[in-house]
Amino acid sequence: MQLIAMIILTLACCVAANSYLEASAAKQHKKAVRLKSAASACFVGVGIIAVTGCWYSRFGYLVLAGLSCGFIGDVLLGMRFVYRKKFNLFFCLGTAFFAAGHVLYIIALLSFTVKTLSVAIPYTVIGVSLSVLYAKKQRIKAGKYTLVGAAYITLVVFMAGCAAGCAVYALSPGTILFAIGGLFFAVSDNLLAANCLGKTHTVDRDRALHILYYSAQIFIGYSMIMLFVL
Repeated sequence: MQLIAMIILTLACCVAANSYLEASAAKQHKKAVRLKSAASACFVGVGIIAVTGCWYSRFGYLVLAGLSCGFIGDVLLGMRFVYRKKFNLFFCLGTAFFAAGHVLYIIALLSFTVKTLSVAIPYTVIGVSLSVLYAKKQRIKAGKYTLVGAAYITLVVFMAGCAAGCAVYALSPGTILFAIGGLFFAVSDNLLAANCLGKTHTVDRDRALHILYYSAQIFIGYSMIMLFVL
């Protein structure tokens, strides 16, 4: 029954996320916030169910807290289009919650073994280098937020690196799924930066980054019940 409920929530997340993109494209911002909140609530729901079947409770609760931060971040980022006068405030608050979520994910991953750092560090160096090259290609200009943006991307890529390291040193279907989710997160945020701050904004890129983002959160949620040894 738990797995069935998780699958239903996953499908609901897909439907809500697609409806959110349509509402956002139509500039129906209040409706978009509601739909985005619903989609994010679905991946939190997946996490709530999954944590009850997670044998490693510390990992499970940290991941659930990270998913919850993602939900709050989504709501706050959506609100910036509804309350334009407080655009920067909602943007900063939303980003802060996402950063907190990534920190929680990192702590959860490192709780398996600190050996993950031997993979995470070179992964981060390569990932950030690729991000810089992509930013130059897309002519991304963040202005006064350049350093903050760079720090955030580095944090996301480091989280993805920790997930990859965890998949190496604590191999299981769950850690592999988390590693894929981490990679999706890093790619999604780079696409987001390009769409928001780059030379062009495309609908296809917007759809791609949201598919990657929600897939990442769903995969991370499912990882909790898949921590069995291969």
